[in-house]
Amino acid sequence: METPVAIAAVPLCSYFCSLLFSVTLQNWITQKFRNRLIPMFISIFVTALGSIPMAFLGSGNLRNIIYPLAAIQGVGNALMLNTGTSCISDVIGQDTSSSAFVYGMYSLSDKFANGILLFWLVASYAADPLALKWIMAIVPTVCAIVCTIATWIGITLYAEKLAKISSGSMLIKNRQ
Repeated sequence: METPVAIAAVPLCSYFCSLLFSVTLQNWITQKFRNRLIPMFISIFVTALGSIPMAFLGSGNLRNIIYPLAAIQGVGNALMLNTGTSCISDVIGQDTSSSAFVYGMYSLSDKFANGILLFWLVASYAADPLALKWIMAIVPTVCAIVCTIATWIGITLYAEKLAKISSGSMLIKNRQ
């Protein structure tokens, strides 16, 4: 039995659009809003816009809509990931002595969390296509919401440090 092309084409569409967004529009959004929460709220909306309709796709004529939905979902995921990762660099600031460790732990915990979640979901729901459709629709949106809450908590806890980093970088720019 041959593997359907869509199994590779749908994630490729998502990844390509997230890359295109990251290269072209991410910097503009970051500069326009000058904070981390507004892009995170936008990521919730965009991710939900691409993810939730996936639960209602059938095997009829509308099933090719999965490609634009995957593209939209990819843009939302890229916005969420890029903004979340930039929060780490905000907290690290100029302290480069431990930045490799912080990024390494972030990456490791991300891999473990994704691996454990995927293992559990596939082990539990591999034989239930309806459940997998709902998982594809709900998990990315829930992740965007959780990431936004984590961003808000980070901004709240590290507001003083972020202010010092911002004022310090402004002093450096003013001296030049």
